[in-house]
Amino acid sequence: MPEKIELKGGLAKTKAQEMLFSELFRTYEHPLYTLALRLSKDDFVAKDIIQEVFLTLWTMREKLHEINNIEAYLFRITRFKVIKYLRKVSADDRLKEKIWIALKDLEEDGDARIEAREFDSILILAIAQLPAKRKQVYLLKNTEGKTYKDIAHEMKISQHTVKNHLSSASEAIRKFFDLTFKAIVVVLTTFWNM
Repeated sequence: MPEKIELKGGLAKTKAQEMLFSELFRTYEHPLYTLALRLSKDDFVAKDIIQEVFLTLWTMREKLHEINNIEAYLFRITRFKVIKYLRKVSADDRLKEKIWIALKDLEEDGDARIEAREFDSILILAIAQLPAKRKQVYLLKNTEGKTYKDIAHEMKISQHTVKNHLSSASEAIRKFFDLTFKAIVVVLTTFWNM
C-alpha cells in the first residue's frame, strides 16, 4: 500500500514538473530564441541552442526550486551556449567582434530589465504598507496621473490634504526602500563573510 501512495505522489510531482516546464517554455522560448538569433545570426543555430537550453533545464528539473531568478538563469545559459557555439565555429574576427559587442549590450539590457522588475516589486510592497487613504491618493497621482485638484474632488478632501498624503506616502516609501536595501546589504555582507 505505501508503494502506491509514493507512486501517486511521484506521478503528481512529475505532472507538476511537466506543467512548470511547459509554462517556462511558453514564457521564455521566444525571448531566448530572439537573443540566440541576434547573437548567432543564424536561425538554425538559434533554434538548436534553444533546444539545448530547455534540454538542460529539463535534466535539472528536480532542482528548479533552488533557482532564485529563473529568467536570469535561462538568459545566462543561452548566452553561455551561444558563446560556446561561437568559439567552436567562428573564424571571422570581425564577426566575433560584432557578436561580443552585441552580447555585452544585451547583457546590460537584461540586467537593467531585471533590476527594474526588482525595483517595481519592492515599490509594490512599499505601497501595500501604506494606510488605505494614503495609498489611494498615491495611486491616483502616480498610476493614473491625476492632479491634486482631481484627487481632492474625487475623494472629497482638500487639496492640502492630498498634498499631505502624497508627502507622507513618499516619505514612507523612501523609508521602506532604505530599510529593504539595508537588509539586503546585511544579508550580502553576511554571505560574503562566510
